Amino acid sequence: MNRRGGLALAFLLLCRSAAGAGGFPREVLSSAGRVVSSPARISKADLPAIGAVAAGGLALYSLDGQLRRAFLRNRSRLNDDISKNAEKLGNGGYDAAIVAAYGGLGLLLKDARMQDTSLLAAESFLAANAAGTLLKYSVGRARPYAEDGKRRFTPFRFKTARTSFPSGHTVSAFSLASVFAARSESRAVKTLAYSLASCVALQRVYADKHWSSDVLAGAAIGTAVGRWVAKKGLNGPASAMLLPVYSAGYSGAAAVFSF
Repeated sequence: MNRRGGLALAFLLLCRSAAGAGGFPREVLSSAGRVVSSPARISKADLPAIGAVAAGGLALYSLDGQLRRAFLRNRSRLNDDISKNAEKLGNGGYDAAIVAAYGGLGLLLKDARMQDTSLLAAESFLAANAAGTLLKYSVGRARPYAEDGKRRFTPFRFKTARTSFPSGHTVSAFSLASVFAARSESRAVKTLAYSLASCVALQRVYADKHWSSDVLAGAAIGTAVGRWVAKKGLNGPASAMLLPVYSAGYSGAAAVFSF
């Protein structure tokens, strides 16, 4: 997150805290903690969803190399320009500025729902990225441009080239999109939110920053956390799980949300 975006988000949160939501930091920590510790709360009812997500992730993982080559073959100046703009939608600084602007507008209009939505979006963004960052360093997957192959995993190396899984930009985009979509009754808003987030996911593969399975994981995590946060509201229980997935030559995680 860049400094300008961080300051904008901080300003929004300070304003909201002054209005009586001083427990926001506690909510963020609680949300992140529940997602990371969710495997301890697995039930039999969760198993079908877990299996479906894991199967989808492994299927896409098997196609990572082919999909990367397909995107690289379709490079062009126009696509490069589109890619640069799409990247901003998943950039932490821009995302923070969007949330802050939306919350600020809510304050000016004295719209409590807009203010609450902005706070929930901020909580989702921070909690999802906390979980995503933990996974990045725990998994240590090599990025495509490192040319080490999709099966290269070196946990806790703390190098950018070893933080491919999951895609942080995609986590950010979907963590916000899912909150705005869940809080809106408009089908157009829901479609727009997820479409813009999907553009970010495609951009990360096009830019050769992530494998396709990385962006799927990022989308799953962001959506799971966002919908969970939106459902529970500013105070309330919900159910979300982040599960490790291991197989021969692969390690990762599946995010499952109950709603």
